Amino acid sequence: MIPSFRPLGLLPLLMFSTGSFSQLNGIDIRDKMEEMEHIWVDNNGANADGFVGAVSPCTNYVGRNGPNEGEQSSAQWVRTVFHDSVTANLAAGTGGLDASLGFESDRPENLGLFINDTLRFMSPTVSAYLSMSDNIALGLVASLAECGGTTTGIPLRVGRIDAEEAGPAGVPMPTTDLETTLAQFAAAGFNQSETIALTACGHSLGRIHYSNFPDIVNASAVSTTNVNGGVGFDATPADFDNLVVTEYLGGTGSLGGLLVTAGNASDRSDFRLYVSDNNVTMQALSVEATFQAQCNSLFERMINTVPSAVTLSDPITPMTWKGVNLMLDISSTGAVSISGLIRNLYYYVAPPTVVYYDTSTTDNVYSAVQVTAAASGFGTSIFGYTIYWPFNNTIASPGTNSLNFEGISYPINDEIFILPAQSTSSRSNFVLKAAALTSLTESLGTMTGVLYVPERQQGTVSSKITNTTVEMTAYATAGNYTLFSSGSVAVANTRSVVAKVLLGDSASRTVKGDLFQRGF
Repeated sequence: MIPSFRPLGLLPLLMFSTGSFSQLNGIDIRDKMEEMEHIWVDNNGANADGFVGAVSPCTNYVGRNGPNEGEQSSAQWVRTVFHDSVTANLAAGTGGLDASLGFESDRPENLGLFINDTLRFMSPTVSAYLSMSDNIALGLVASLAECGGTTTGIPLRVGRIDAEEAGPAGVPMPTTDLETTLAQFAAAGFNQSETIALTACGHSLGRIHYSNFPDIVNASAVSTTNVNGGVGFDATPADFDNLVVTEYLGGTGSLGGLLVTAGNASDRSDFRLYVSDNNVTMQALSVEATFQAQCNSLFERMINTVPSAVTLSDPITPMTWKGVNLMLDISSTGAVSISGLIRNLYYYVAPPTVVYYDTSTTDNVYSAVQVTAAASGFGTSIFGYTIYWPFNNTIASPGTNSLNFEGISYPINDEIFILPAQSTSSRSNFVLKAAALTSLTESLGTMTGVLYVPERQQGTVSSKITNTTVEMTAYATAGNYTLFSSGSVAVANTRSVVAKVLLGDSASRTVKGDLFQRGF
């Protein structure tokens, strides 16, 4: 289910870091940003990912036992960010949002299903383009937007690096004293008022469960449609609003939740926080606009708290025009072609019947204007509607370096490139094929292929990206090009594999393994 659209008028193009495209583990930051944009924007229909659908409606639960569990995925995703980020140490430059939480699901401070539910759902979208911690950041933004917030409240960035082991313990629990709680949040960069606000913001969504806290939640909460016995912090646990604040201040409804009213005073962690500044922060948050703005600002800081060695991208915005699944191919005579899809994201302005495009060379020579086929894919997005036009055309090679349409350009490397239409993938094997200018092979030597493979790692549901390097063997020539093949390469998991090829200091652009032909 898709909620009401949030039109933005004329949508901006995706913005990139200044200068040449920076790389991380051989991956262009542009590819990372566009993958994040895809998962955020392509919600239903053609090219849909389905990520945002997990929290639409906000009450939805995608765990193994279905809606009667008494859980809420949107709240789990918000809680995952808290528990992963709050153990950061800014002074030391460690921790923050790094998916170390996956190794910590058995700690008492992390009771419940939320960690493994979240990471298990997000695992299919972990790749060399998008880390698990990037997925977690997107999950928080999607949850708030689908639960009554805005799609523009928290700018998204990409580039987080996943930890490969557990981080330090220290997530505050219901019985944690005020001084310890404030110290933990302070180490992560949040002062007293911000800690109070973050707690209220986080508890606007979701419930506290009998299965996790039987000393706090009464067993009467358990039923056949609420197996874990979830009790909301306010009357609207599926609405991202300030009712948790106003009920607390006004003495109405749930009074701020069971962490305010627990029978044992030692369990009243929220109450200890809220009154610690004489309710000054809570009074300010009683204004809905203030609540939304403050929560967005603090959540943005939380998802952007990363280890000091990590550099995040510029903000990602929905792209009005975008190239999708771009790939090169070559004929037996050496003719090089480019194909793919052009996507338009629109709301007010009706899309055209076809799209015009061209290519250009390093000498700024432009090809004749080409035209796509008629649109053949349609979808919906929380930003409006999506429409896709397929195209396929021969390019002047060697020498073409960009594809251009609607005021944007995509870089082309026709000196060395993967051949997705001639490569194959099966359940456990890849055959990678590529082409390179024969003149390059004569001067740079042997070609190698790199497969970025998401593989299981012990102790967490989250995958780790492993680089598998394979030797490529020349098997034919085609015009100005030499063709290479890897032969059959066994990998642990062919899902979400990204590939590239290298020849000396030259590298192809990366390609999703999903574009390879399916083998047997």
